[in-house]
Amino acid sequence: MPSIFSEVSPVELGLPGVHVRTITALRWIAVAGQSLTLGVVAAYFDDRIPWLPVGLALLASVLMNLALTFGYRSSAHMTGPQAALQFAFDLSQLSALLFLTGGVANPFSVLILVPVTISATLLSLRSTIGLSVLAACSLVVLWRWSLPLPWNGAQPLPEIYRFGVWIALVLAMLFLAAYAWLVTAQARRRQKALVATQTALAREQKLAALGSLAAAAAHELGGPLGTITLIAKDLRDQLGNDPDFGADLSLLNEEATRCRNILVTIAQRAEADEVFQHLPLETILREVIRPFEARGAVVRLSRAGPQGVQPVWTERRPELLHGLSNFVANAVRHSTAAVEIDIRESRDSVWLSISDDGAGFSADLLPRLGEPDLGPHLSEAGGTGLGIFIAVTLLERTGARLRFSNRDQGGACVEVSWRRSQVDVGKSGGSSPRKTQVRA
Repeated sequence: MPSIFSEVSPVELGLPGVHVRTITALRWIAVAGQSLTLGVVAAYFDDRIPWLPVGLALLASVLMNLALTFGYRSSAHMTGPQAALQFAFDLSQLSALLFLTGGVANPFSVLILVPVTISATLLSLRSTIGLSVLAACSLVVLWRWSLPLPWNGAQPLPEIYRFGVWIALVLAMLFLAAYAWLVTAQARRRQKALVATQTALAREQKLAALGSLAAAAAHELGGPLGTITLIAKDLRDQLGNDPDFGADLSLLNEEATRCRNILVTIAQRAEADEVFQHLPLETILREVIRPFEARGAVVRLSRAGPQGVQPVWTERRPELLHGLSNFVANAVRHSTAAVEIDIRESRDSVWLSISDDGAGFSADLLPRLGEPDLGPHLSEAGGTGLGIFIAVTLLERTGARLRFSNRDQGGACVEVSWRRSQVDVGKSGGSSPRKTQVRA
């Protein structure tokens, strides 16, 4: 995942952009405020304002707004260069007004920070940097060559003071833009990661619901298939020796029987999943590691606890299965020989550790594991950290607390712990499965 200081596309970051109606509304407000301020200055201070160029600057904003109003639908959405050009126009128009009315000595020069700050929250880093450079150049011009303040008997402000105002405005602009960018970029990435988490959880829930659908389908198809099986059997008994149709009828009967057996198996698996919703934690872990063992991975599972402490029985939740599976997959991918999974239980708590014998976590990543954005440090390993974030988020929904560390003998270790009261549903959850029947 790229660093938040690197250039990334608006699509990648999920940049919101801005609606045309928002731009036009803000610009009308700006035009009204600028006109009111100029009117007050002219009425109560002095009529030294150069009205022709000031009027042209105001007219430029009005014409731009009219062009947007009639050239775009109000619901149109601007991102990237189009929105950046709009903010650049506003920045240039405001700079022109400030140039005509005192430059950095004008108290309203602080408004030059607004377009850059808005860009940092809505547009890409490249656009924000471009607007910041434009604003800094405008402030240099306003500091060195602007017209004097339009008030009666005004004395020029000292050069050192105007230089201080310029420095203050530039620093404030850089600080606000950087702060807004960092906060909003992190929020965008976290939102994207949460969407990925919800997608993963929804996929697990759909797979669980698919079992119920399979059981219902097997039940409904059992009747027609049973009728087909009986008819095929009667036809085979009557015409089984027929040289033209005997072989076909035997094959038809065999395939009908095979279909019936498949439906029985599907129904049994689906209903078993419904029945076995409460299982020992060790059994759930064996279900998690079974696919990895089938691919040749060596995963060792052990359980320890004081005498008299019953094994923890917990709900077979999609969050638990998917979260643990992510950590086991990560350990298998980085291990060189075997993955160790240890369960420790007490009367009050349960701990689970997943360890591998690989290179371990990078020292600079350890404090940040579980965040959606781990920067460029994971690029060498070919990961982004999103899988760890998803696993952490899903397991925390079950009440788990997680800790990442490196083992003294080498390799990474993920520790997951719960209070027993959060996950233990008691042994009563392990009832025997119902016998599944498909109608014949």
